[in-house]
Amino acid sequence: MLHVVSTQEQIVKEEFPLDTSFLTLYPVAVHEARPFVLVLPGGGYEHLASHEGEPIAQWLNDLGIHAGVLEYQVGNFEVTSLLEDVEHALQWIRQTPHDWLVIPDQVGLIGFSAGGHLASIVSTIGAEKPNLLMLGYPVISFHEPYTHIGSRTHFLGEQPTSEQLQAFSSDRQVTAQTPPTFMWTTANDGAVPVENSLLFAFSLSREHIPFELHVFEEGRHGLGLSEDNHECRQWLDLAEKWLQKHGYAQARQQMTTRLFIAGDSTAAQKGAAEKPMTGWGEHLQAYFGPTVHVDNRAVNGRSTKSFIAEGRLADIEKDIQAGDYLFIQFGHNDEKKEDPARYTDPDGEYRLNLIQFIQSARERGGIPVLLTSVSRRRFTADGEPDPLAVGAYPAAMRQVAKETQTPLLDIFKASQQLYRSMGEKESQLLFMHLPEKTHPNYPAGIADNTHFSDEGARKIAQLVAEAIRQSTELSALKPRMIERNLDRSETLAHQLVN
Repeated sequence: MLHVVSTQEQIVKEEFPLDTSFLTLYPVAVHEARPFVLVLPGGGYEHLASHEGEPIAQWLNDLGIHAGVLEYQVGNFEVTSLLEDVEHALQWIRQTPHDWLVIPDQVGLIGFSAGGHLASIVSTIGAEKPNLLMLGYPVISFHEPYTHIGSRTHFLGEQPTSEQLQAFSSDRQVTAQTPPTFMWTTANDGAVPVENSLLFAFSLSREHIPFELHVFEEGRHGLGLSEDNHECRQWLDLAEKWLQKHGYAQARQQMTTRLFIAGDSTAAQKGAAEKPMTGWGEHLQAYFGPTVHVDNRAVNGRSTKSFIAEGRLADIEKDIQAGDYLFIQFGHNDEKKEDPARYTDPDGEYRLNLIQFIQSARERGGIPVLLTSVSRRRFTADGEPDPLAVGAYPAAMRQVAKETQTPLLDIFKASQQLYRSMGEKESQLLFMHLPEKTHPNYPAGIADNTHFSDEGARKIAQLVAEAIRQSTELSALKPRMIERNLDRSETLAHQLVN
């Protein structure tokens, strides 16, 4: 069953039947009719990967394309009902009157991983097909040895018949009616083998369907916009040119500003083997419109010293341009005295390194911004957050900000206020606290008071966004932020930075 919602609408999804799929709309603010592309995130038919949903829709909007994200049924579902939801979404887009206009014969589908399987199946056997298909590292075949067992099991059960394997392997179902297709994947994808895309390409070629296939040499599964893989990020430019060739995309909006993050594991993008651990930088893009691109260069385990020594600041220097921002947040690893490759004295080398980051950005016309470290979850005997949870580094950064007249976002202070408001027990939910045998990545369990759960990373990203809004020195950046209806957690974030 399909339920259509706008991005401004607040609904409680638990109040709907379990067989409900939710179509969230992202129309472009234009008066003329424009193409539409429906986004199907991945997740192995077990969950939905958020980074393959809204961020993809926002990228399409930036190309002048209406978009929608379908949060389709996962877990326990009927295959027929699931396929009908996708087809009904395509019908709704083409036929239902809107305040914004759609070109009905320019409605496409883009799917990632298992969402790519769903998109390709609808595009091959569906009664309501898209006019154009885009696939990122898709699951295509349900036949071994190339299938993704998790996706197949959730879609067909533990013991599928040979007829089912044939019917729902989309490379076996390509016909002359299959739409033109764009695909990208990586040669060493460890979850969904590259052969899936090769099989689909072979079938498209056999039926003389126009297609493009791009196989990058190296990259983990589930990259989405590929923010942490510069080689694979080329898929965005390649896809944009392909969409332009097919009459879908307009010229990208000019004057896109990049916001670089230089930092450590508290901000860094996490790989599939580390999830559900999440860095706050993974959620910052959601607070900006299409004219700001968050380029997260934070890396696990780095200090100011090792980040510079490994040439990571030099890499940013090659890319940063006038008007771009450099967000600088270090401290957790700078205090590791046992490691001379990372340790810096807070009143000596740490301060000098911060100044080097600041000068590097300014020399290139960029705007440096200092962020005090996110506090560890450490409470004193009287139940208060430990003011020395990251040693003397937050205080040292505040002094550098004052001396160099650099904008400062005091995330250490705001995060401590957050922990205080939640209390010692409830604040565990923000961090990586998992019992044994509850997650395959952490079979022995984990009790980590430094690294964030997805919920914790979202909360810290809210604190960063609200600190930007409250900063008088970042007035040029604030108008480019997305106005969001404050939910309970964002209201709390607003209070914590005031």
